Amino acid sequence: MKRLALLALLLGSLFLLSGCGGGQEIESCLFVLSMAVDPAPEGNLTVTVKALSGTQDAAPSGGSSGGASSGAQEESGQAQNPQSSSSGLEASEPGYIVLSATAPSCLRALSMLSATTPRTVNLSQLREIVLSRTLAETDATLSILKEIHSMYRANGEAVVVVTPDDAGDFIRRQHAILGVRLSKYLEVLFEHFSEIDTIPPNAQLASVISAMESDTLDAAAVYAAGNAFDSTLVLGDGADLDRLPGHLPRTSPAENEYLGAALFSGPRMVGTLTGEETGLLCLMMGKAQRRTAFIGNAQYRTNLPTRVKRTIDGDGALHVRISMNLTRTAGEAEESEQEIAASIERQCVNVLLRLRAASCDAVGFGRLAIRRCLTVPQWEALDWPMLYGTLPVRVSVRVKVL
Repeated sequence: MKRLALLALLLGSLFLLSGCGGGQEIESCLFVLSMAVDPAPEGNLTVTVKALSGTQDAAPSGGSSGGASSGAQEESGQAQNPQSSSSGLEASEPGYIVLSATAPSCLRALSMLSATTPRTVNLSQLREIVLSRTLAETDATLSILKEIHSMYRANGEAVVVVTPDDAGDFIRRQHAILGVRLSKYLEVLFEHFSEIDTIPPNAQLASVISAMESDTLDAAAVYAAGNAFDSTLVLGDGADLDRLPGHLPRTSPAENEYLGAALFSGPRMVGTLTGEETGLLCLMMGKAQRRTAFIGNAQYRTNLPTRVKRTIDGDGALHVRISMNLTRTAGEAEESEQEIAASIERQCVNVLLRLRAASCDAVGFGRLAIRRCLTVPQWEALDWPMLYGTLPVRVSVRVKVL
């Protein structure tokens, strides 16, 4: 009997492994790496995607690539005179194609891309979702992100980016450089900027959606823009990265700059932080990894993990306590440890004041406030969003230079 039971189990396993479980062939998928969403006339949305083409040949303008049929070419022609909806295929670098569609909703635009391209849209390899700022400043942001995440099973680790530029043009400028494919390049890019604290932590799709829906935390996405090196803003004594993207006085193979944070209050974007201010936000959130600071004529870098404690004091002040060890890496030290600590305190207080003025609780003080409420009615009666904008802020920093 045991042998018969074992034989039946093995036969059942063969059926499960036979490939008849509704799987999808790789060749039938359109693997999207970058997605952009822009507002369009008459309340429509334009969705642009950059995807793997399956060939090393560049897609011709208005033509097809990776097996696209002449029907897709016809749709591309229609895109030049869009009505209530349109779709098209654009020229791109070898190995990738750019497609766009305009429709009343993001979901319908994606459905149109699947219907007019001989492959099924697949967002499992998605690395970034780029929203235009004009769209991010409306309440539509949350619904768009939720629809993409749930119905198209988008990669929850994809980074949410907001740009003041046209979002579609932003991803068109996004090319693989330094000898790696685009998907790996984007992965390394976000890892690098996260390590040096010039973009906010928790900017991934799943985390942004969770923060937007939370009553105790607000979201912060990455802020990015193109730099044509013709609108630079050179700062005198200010920090090099105390500016928004698009204004770095530099040239680089990468036209896009990822620098700073787009702040949200609920589902709506309410402000920005520069690259330097974003580093201070990471510090106060306890997420700083390898912070480098210029103080006076010297450069310092965190030596050991920084200890951060956030509290709401008895007088209601939102208090951040920071204990950090620094190592001087360049320049001549002129300030004492107490002067360095005081400088960091002032900068952090300024960031907290900006967050409070924008009603953005990206640091997460609401998670401390809710602990004081024993019931849901007590929490609702507290009216945290209103109270948060009135509470004083306080920062205490202890610095030891090694």
